[in-house]
Amino acid sequence: MKCRFQIGNIVYELTGACNQCCRFCYNYWRDGSNPIAPPDPDTARRTLRKLLFQAAVGTLSFSGGEPMLLKNIHDMAMFARLRGSQVNILTNGTLLGEDAVANFVSLGVGAIQIPLISADSGIHDYLTSLPGSWEKARAALSRVVKAMPQGAYAVLVITKVNAPGVTATLQMIRELGVRNVMVNRFNIGGMGIRNLDELSLDLTTLKQAFADVEAFAVTAGDMHIVSGVCTPACLLDQAEYPHIASSWCSTDFSRRPVAVSWTGDVRFCNHSPHVLGNIHERPIGEILSDPAVTARYAVIPEKCSGCNRLSKCNGGCRAASEQLYGTFSLPDPLLGE
Repeated sequence: MKCRFQIGNIVYELTGACNQCCRFCYNYWRDGSNPIAPPDPDTARRTLRKLLFQAAVGTLSFSGGEPMLLKNIHDMAMFARLRGSQVNILTNGTLLGEDAVANFVSLGVGAIQIPLISADSGIHDYLTSLPGSWEKARAALSRVVKAMPQGAYAVLVITKVNAPGVTATLQMIRELGVRNVMVNRFNIGGMGIRNLDELSLDLTTLKQAFADVEAFAVTAGDMHIVSGVCTPACLLDQAEYPHIASSWCSTDFSRRPVAVSWTGDVRFCNHSPHVLGNIHERPIGEILSDPAVTARYAVIPEKCSGCNRLSKCNGGCRAASEQLYGTFSLPDPLLGE
């Protein structure tokens, strides 16, 4: 029997549609230039089956858009589990009812991740562009905490709008019983490009926000806080925030989450707009092993050349530069062109 291609982590985008229109959304297709196609459950299911017959995937994170828009999401989660994959759900929480959570628990889903952007409902709803989303997200997180406490994850996206309230937001998350938090600084892309002036963090605000997170983490020893968006180390030295676990963006496909859309398009990550190939036309193992693909992501930005911190950040989020500048050869837009 032919062995399946081995890959550790895939973000599977079940749909590009979403019931929110977050001002900070990084999805490249949500830049306002094209209408968003409605969910296509049949195509999403067919692509998932193709993917999991081509590859053995360690962890599949169901994302979107909003994955809960697909009525067959539990069937797809069950298929992925039967094929040996761990499954996580990345949702805005507004459609995540008690029955849905119970079904995910019965299927052995490992984690459910929901953004809570502010302790102030008005700020949260403003940033998501959906009135009532704050209360629904809080309620969904509470359900997840009750049903699977170790698998409840909150996401805090820090923008210029909500940065002053970071401590209060983390305290609210803790009071809900959530012990795992991903703190992501605003990362340029999609709708976020249209809202740069309003949302972008200057260096002083960025550092103060992380100092606030660090101070909170010191007092909340029972919480695990991770920074999920890689930031240039020359701008934000993670050594100054020892209580915040950090990640960096490897270009080695065996060490990073690869994005696959419901149509089968394969991309470097869920932030990148560049399609490397389609699994309905070519197996994912061949796509990711293609020398041209490897060469594309082996480029070192000229601005970062010779930097002794390069191995700690790899130039930050260069997929954001793919969206903003059209190339992976430039470092994170935080550093400028």
